[in-house]
Amino acid sequence: MHKLRRFWLEEEIPRWFGASVFVIYLAGLVGVATVSVQVVRDRLLRGASAAVEQAVISFAASFSSAGAGDAGEARRLREFGTALGARELRILTGDGTVIASIDASETGKKAAPRWAGSLNPRRLEVIDVPQEGNREALIVYRAPLRSEMEGSESGVRAGCLEFVVPAERAGTAGVEEWAAPLSVVLAGCGALLLMYRRLRGQMRGASRIARQLTTHAGRIETSLNALRVADEADGVAREWNELVSLVETLSAEVKRSQATAELSTALSQVSGGPLRTALNSLPDGLLFIVEGGTIEYANAAARRLLNIPEDGERAALDALAPESGGRACLEVVLGARQAGGGFESRAQIVDVPEADTHFRVRVLPQRGGDRGGTCVVMISDVSQQVKADRAREEFVSQVTHELRTPLTNIRAYTETLASGMFEDPKIVTECYNVITKETRRLARLIDDILNMSQMSVGSIQLSVDEVDLKALLSEAVQDVRGLAEEKQIDLRVSLPAKLEPIQADKDKLNVVLNNLLGNALKYTLSGGSVVVGAQITGEQVMITVKDNGIGIAPKDQGKVFEKFARADDPYVKEQTGTGVGLYTAREIVRRHGGDIELMSAKGEGSTFIVRLPHEPSRAAV
Repeated sequence: MHKLRRFWLEEEIPRWFGASVFVIYLAGLVGVATVSVQVVRDRLLRGASAAVEQAVISFAASFSSAGAGDAGEARRLREFGTALGARELRILTGDGTVIASIDASETGKKAAPRWAGSLNPRRLEVIDVPQEGNREALIVYRAPLRSEMEGSESGVRAGCLEFVVPAERAGTAGVEEWAAPLSVVLAGCGALLLMYRRLRGQMRGASRIARQLTTHAGRIETSLNALRVADEADGVAREWNELVSLVETLSAEVKRSQATAELSTALSQVSGGPLRTALNSLPDGLLFIVEGGTIEYANAAARRLLNIPEDGERAALDALAPESGGRACLEVVLGARQAGGGFESRAQIVDVPEADTHFRVRVLPQRGGDRGGTCVVMISDVSQQVKADRAREEFVSQVTHELRTPLTNIRAYTETLASGMFEDPKIVTECYNVITKETRRLARLIDDILNMSQMSVGSIQLSVDEVDLKALLSEAVQDVRGLAEEKQIDLRVSLPAKLEPIQADKDKLNVVLNNLLGNALKYTLSGGSVVVGAQITGEQVMITVKDNGIGIAPKDQGKVFEKFARADDPYVKEQTGTGVGLYTAREIVRRHGGDIELMSAKGEGSTFIVRLPHEPSRAAV
């Protein structure tokens, strides 16, 4: 009784699990057994029915209607009916007269038609008579009975043999087949019982855990220790107790973290709160210095730059020992201190060459009241601004030089033509050629500046139309042919036999080609070569400009496409240039949805690859 009560109260999970699995498994086995028995029974019935049909056909074929009244034929008829368990067995003529029967009282009488079908069939007929009221279901077999006159011309048939048996005659034939399904059911139940006992041992701990959770459902958070299971012999219970211990540890950590966060919040509120947090997030350094040169406050950026410890905000300026950049900034602050202890206003740019960094240091004295010796110091990293200003200044200088050179040449040759001193047609033609070349050079420079300006403000517009790529490349090469001949550079075009038109802005693409070809010729020594190529592959147009010039060092390859940038090479410094050609070319290509790639090695030349998207025309397809 005690064990039953324990099972019912303490092992709810195994109990319901085992009962559910048992019911489901038993129902499945019963269904399988039922189907198996039905299949066996149907097979036996079909076999028995086929045997009866064959016996009836054979007996009808061998029965002599002429000797139906003989005692031998009557005896043979009864033996046949007894052997097959016939309910009724009779020989009928075509008009329904009984000439022989296992029921002697029917002989010589005319049988009333009780079932559908012909009394003079041409082949075996099987009639199913369903159950009605108290009458059982029957199966009626009618086989043609041939007379001794069958071979006559009339072909008259002499009635039939009518054989009647109960429909369930073969039903008892499959009783012995119940043994196999029943044995399967019993074996399954035994295996299920063994499995249940094993699962019960495994799930006993889970049941106890469920009982503990149910008991302490309302106070789990405050009494985690109460969820422990006393018996740890079960693996599940042991793991559960370890999980409870882990949860207790995590809960304690969470509580400590919450207490720490609350303490940090309180300290932050005491020492400045949100304002302090905001000042620490500034990228610029901020110092508040009081009389005597003591740092009253320093935000995070200033502490990093001047090497001020976290708890050293009240350190003296003279006691700081920052790194190179911070040391230079500190010297500006110390230089602004006056003999009387106050500070003078000062703003200065500090260069740190070893780090390629620039700082702007501003000392702002606090005037009025009792703040004569206090000041605010702001330290900003202005490296990018200084570099941009220097690049802009260099650009202006280069542009001025680039503009002055073609204008000077144009003016000189124009004055030469206007003087009328030279009447030689060759000299006149040469003057016109120089003026034309310098005019194109000047136009390209102005186009680069305008394109760069438009791209900077995002106002550049593309006028996309169909462009004959072969003609465009030929024109671009022809524009710089004169420069190539001056430097004795072999300028060649290597194009496939056929190039289909592409969709692009012809003028903008011409700017790209002029910049790439101009750079290639400028940085290729005399006697070198420049090859222009193009091909269309699938959905991409690829234009290449390859030279065997001075090449570009790996450290400079990443910045040649930047605005105002030029490679750190003595030969490059000697050449005039604005540093906007490659920047303009790449931006134009990117506006077309493509890009420019660079492959180069120092002293081995460079290859610029322009990749543009291309949609093949229907004619090309």
